[in-house]
This record gives sequence, structure tokens and C-alpha cells, in this order.
Amino acid sequence: MDVYVLDTTAVTEARLRRRLGAQSLEEVVRRIAGLLRETRMGLGAHFYMTPATWNELRRMLLGNGVSLDAVQELAAWVTVKPPDKLSARLPASVFSEYVADVRRRLYRGLRVAEAALRRAVKECPGGSEECVGEQIRGLRDRYREATRKGLLDSVEDLDTVLLALEMHAILVSSDEGIRRLGEQLGVTILDPEDWVEALQRMSRAARGRSGAQQSNR
Repeated sequence: MDVYVLDTTAVTEARLRRRLGAQSLEEVVRRIAGLLRETRMGLGAHFYMTPATWNELRRMLLGNGVSLDAVQELAAWVTVKPPDKLSARLPASVFSEYVADVRRRLYRGLRVAEAALRRAVKECPGGSEECVGEQIRGLRDRYREATRKGLLDSVEDLDTVLLALEMHAILVSSDEGIRRLGEQLGVTILDPEDWVEALQRMSRAARGRSGAQQSNR
């Protein structure tokens, strides 16, 4: 029996439209819901999300025009479960590397800010609002790149990894921070596009099994 823990990107990853031949996010949601139904009913696969991840996904889908009916169709096949944080045991080496990584990123962020200040002084000698605003926007992008890319930076993302570890499940995500921590903890990771491709194969197998059973009756 396959067990999966899903991040929001398991549904919202942009590449899934091409993989599923869908024209809209609503169509992606409905097709994924159908795959979950077929693999759950036919092969006993199970799909989990943490409460925070499900709530975030629900808000994202509804906020992007997906109908409540489609969201409920997806919800029917996803079990919402929090991780057991009191029993979780994580290697100290993971925390040590995490702290060292955060420290490196903070230093890079400081250097980015210093460079941006020098650039602003040079390129905005009159201090015009438009020029300063452009420098600030550039600083935000470069600072985010230096400090946050590839870093697990939310409790919600940590909960997703912890649940996958607890359930001995396959973790489905394209988020670099989630994938990095999951790999450090020995969790099996699947990219959302690869996951959907696997579901499609499983769905065909489930339909074949059902057809064979009916023909033998």
C-alpha cells in the first residue's frame, strides 16, 4: 500500500497542466481528485496533508477561481492529519547543518543589503522616489534569493516533512526547502509531475484489475 504526504505544490505546480492536458487549475484539481479516487479505491493508496497545508491549499485554490465543488471533490480523498511532534526524533546533525546554513544566508543577506545601499547612493544622487523605489524592489528580490531560496522557512513546511517521516510516506513536493530537509532525514521525495505520472500508471493498473475481476465473475 502506497502512502503519500502532499505539499501544496502537489496540486499547484504549474507543470501539472501540461502533464494532465488541463486548460485551467480547476481542471487540474478535478483530474487529480479522480486519480486519487481511482488509486485509493482500486489499489488502497492513501494521501495525507497536514491541517495547515490543507488550509493553505484550500485558500489558494478558492482564491484562484477554483470552485468549492472541485475543492470538496479533492478533499474527499485527502486525509488531514497533524504530525506527532511530541514523539518526533530528529538527528542533531540536521539541526547543526540548519543553523550553519541560516548563518551563511544571513551573512549573504547582509552583503546584498550593503551592495544595494552603495548602488542606491551612486545611482540615486538626488534621492528621487522613483529611483529609490526601483532600488528597493531590486534589493527585495536579491535578498530573498540570498536568504530564502532552498531554505525551509515555515512551521507549516516542517510539519509536512515530519508527517512524512512519521508515516514512512513518500513526500510529494517541488519546494526546495521541503525536499532538502526530507532528503536529509531519509524521506523518499517525488516531484509533483513524476507523482502524477505514477498515479496515472496506477490508475490504469487499477482499472485493468477491476476489469479482470468483472470478466471472471
